[in-house]
Amino acid sequence: MKILIADDHTLVRKALKFIIKEAFADVEIEEAADGSELLMKATKNKWDIIVSDISFPGLSGLDILKQLKIHAPQIPVLMLTMYSAEEYAIRCIRSGAAGFLSKDNISDELIKAINQILSGKKYINSDVAMVLATAYEENVKSAPHESLTDREFAIFKQLLHGKSMQAIGDDLCISVTTVRAHKVNILKKMHLTSDAEMIKYGLQNQII
Repeated sequence: MKILIADDHTLVRKALKFIIKEAFADVEIEEAADGSELLMKATKNKWDIIVSDISFPGLSGLDILKQLKIHAPQIPVLMLTMYSAEEYAIRCIRSGAAGFLSKDNISDELIKAINQILSGKKYINSDVAMVLATAYEENVKSAPHESLTDREFAIFKQLLHGKSMQAIGDDLCISVTTVRAHKVNILKKMHLTSDAEMIKYGLQNQII
């Protein structure tokens, strides 16, 4: 079995390798430390499954996931994140992920998730199921922040946490001008007029 794991933190990759090798005796594991390396390795070789973080500098895991669904649609992708299911689960599933797992649950659920995905099923734990059920009942499209693109949502979250435009640009490998343009679009789409309104919205919707 061949598994490609991707995370920009060395310790996380080591932890993932340890857990996987404890469960699978004859597994071949390769690593990717950033989005570009992940995309290159994913399309160059054949993999039984890719286990990838959502957050990378520059090209995000969601951006890469969408490209993988075009260039290597046969490879299932399990997305990992430090964020809650409420924030990213639906975006991951919409983008074609075979499963979504919080890093808080890796030690307990990683192998179960991999086995289920390798059997041809999607991995949806109770947290994600609850989010999907709630979204269905309430029509998730009605929430203003759901109209944002994945890149806009990533910038929106960083703005809510007080990051400067320069810091956001450096993190995402884009110019300050591009960040500023995204912020204008974010405010327009969400019908907000100021940073104060944006922060208030983030607090009310438990995004901060």
